[in-house]
Amino acid sequence: MPSPAPGRSTWVIRCASLVLALLVPLVAGGCRSGSEPSASPVRPSQDAAQVRLTSHPVTTKTKIHRVFGRLPEARRKAVRRQVGEVVDQWWEASYLGGSYPRSSFPAAFPGFTKAAEKRARADKALLTNQTRGSRIDAVTARHRTISLDILATDGRARTATAAFVLKFDTDGELVGTTTVRGRLFLVRRDGAWRIFGYDVAKGSQR
Repeated sequence: MPSPAPGRSTWVIRCASLVLALLVPLVAGGCRSGSEPSASPVRPSQDAAQVRLTSHPVTTKTKIHRVFGRLPEARRKAVRRQVGEVVDQWWEASYLGGSYPRSSFPAAFPGFTKAAEKRARADKALLTNQTRGSRIDAVTARHRTISLDILATDGRARTATAAFVLKFDTDGELVGTTTVRGRLFLVRRDGAWRIFGYDVAKGSQR
């Protein structure tokens, strides 16, 4: 029977000046009107990027849902791969990797900005297996998908929203399937993609 959903957490840095500078003129206007003069939506990529982790061989499928602005195909592929790797690293650190049973997740948020990591640590019950890890013997990934919306200016990707679904099975005292879904908000900073905000929900079925 489904157990009660633990809840949802939403947090975004409101003072990210670079993100706001990009989003206000290009995205907000388009969302409020029937037309999107500043956006160039594209159909979902048929060639989904795939990232395979040795310890959890279920393939992560990352696709591009929409691009706002102009972005060359080569750079689209690079963004798809790079953002997919950032999300995978978080999944591995927070849910899938390590030895179970355990209740310690000291490095659960690779790829997060410092401010986002500080906030995420207060949400460890949702964003990691910390509250259930001591009752789990093993974790097996079942489903990993990421869908990207990318904002680009001057031919370069500036921000991205990663809508994701992660499902994994647990064995031990707690046997069942956990689903984590939501959105991660990323900005390219110092040559790397960083998570600066999140909107995440998690639930389990036994």
